[in-house]
Amino acid sequence: MKNKVRMSALALLLAAGTAAAPGVSSAQAAAAPKPIKLVVNGNEIAAGAAAPYLDASDSVYIPLRMVSQLLKSYVDWDGAKKLVSVYAPNRTVKLTLGSKTAQVNDKSVALNAAAVMKNNTVYVPVRFVAQSLGANVKWQGYTVTIDDGDPYAVGFAVTMIPSMFWLDKKTGDLYQSEPSNSPAVKTGKLDFKQQELLSLSVDKLGTGGFVVTVSDIYGEPHINANYTTAYVKNKKLLDQATVHYWQRMTPNVTTLGNQAVLMDGKTLRILNADGSTDKTYDLTKLGGLDEVYGVEGIGANYLLIRPNTTGLLTLVDPETGKKKALYELLDPADQEYAKLNDVPYHGDTFMVGGEHDGVIDLLYTSVKDGKQKTLTVKIKDWL
Repeated sequence: MKNKVRMSALALLLAAGTAAAPGVSSAQAAAAPKPIKLVVNGNEIAAGAAAPYLDASDSVYIPLRMVSQLLKSYVDWDGAKKLVSVYAPNRTVKLTLGSKTAQVNDKSVALNAAAVMKNNTVYVPVRFVAQSLGANVKWQGYTVTIDDGDPYAVGFAVTMIPSMFWLDKKTGDLYQSEPSNSPAVKTGKLDFKQQELLSLSVDKLGTGGFVVTVSDIYGEPHINANYTTAYVKNKKLLDQATVHYWQRMTPNVTTLGNQAVLMDGKTLRILNADGSTDKTYDLTKLGGLDEVYGVEGIGANYLLIRPNTTGLLTLVDPETGKKKALYELLDPADQEYAKLNDVPYHGDTFMVGGEHDGVIDLLYTSVKDGKQKTLTVKIKDWL
């Protein structure tokens, strides 16, 4: 069986080229080696046991594992072929252990320094790999500085065959590698504009399907939240929706079984596998208030919706419209707290703990003793 270890490609980027230290000969480096400091996009990186080093030819090397961690790429190590592959949007870099010829987007490139194995760790030359992935590299006073502008937010779908997604922060272009050790392809463009603290998460959904969620928290003291949810099928972005919340950051549910769930705060849509709409629900009509809603739970016959302003979690039958504000099931002291509370958000403190056999478990903190408790809700009793 092929000996293959897959790693994300951030660390590889730093080790792929030559970096000569002005005024420092290889003999001096060998006689009095100094630790090499690594700075990526303005942040100093702790190297740990496998640190960057300067070889006898004045080339700076870094461990392969650091490429994925630092430059948001995917690294694949094929031990049988002694082949290193690095994948990122619009860029694929391949190096063979000991060879001074590399491949960049299928074009041969000569190297001044080859990838090597040292203490059972694969090392790559910094300058070549980093520049091949679009980064700038500087060497000064035993400090390697790498800057690529941090253009992407990344996310992984943890499955038997891992998939990696990249979101271009400026353009909204969404890229995907499936499997991760394959060239990244553009799936489409998200309709969003980054504000501040961006993150990306990915969930596998059936055969060839994924739900990608982008969260953007912004505004001092970070009380605004934008959530953009997209459905990708067979490497094509088929649909998306965005919702904005103020003073609330609870993510919405995004799946119902193997169906994607998209919402804009006013309307919820459940999609078929081909991206067409299976069902649409008017949240303002179901909730009874003309405002933005969150959806924190979903099942075949219920929704758990929360109006952004009042923040009172409500159980709703989306077909009949019957509903129940769940704070009313608490004791009087906790009911009063739910109506008046505004820390950190208005409303109750319910968190969905799980759903099983028509029963929903809601976790909350009681005002009586400050302890976390569970409210068990039988759906059939209230809908």
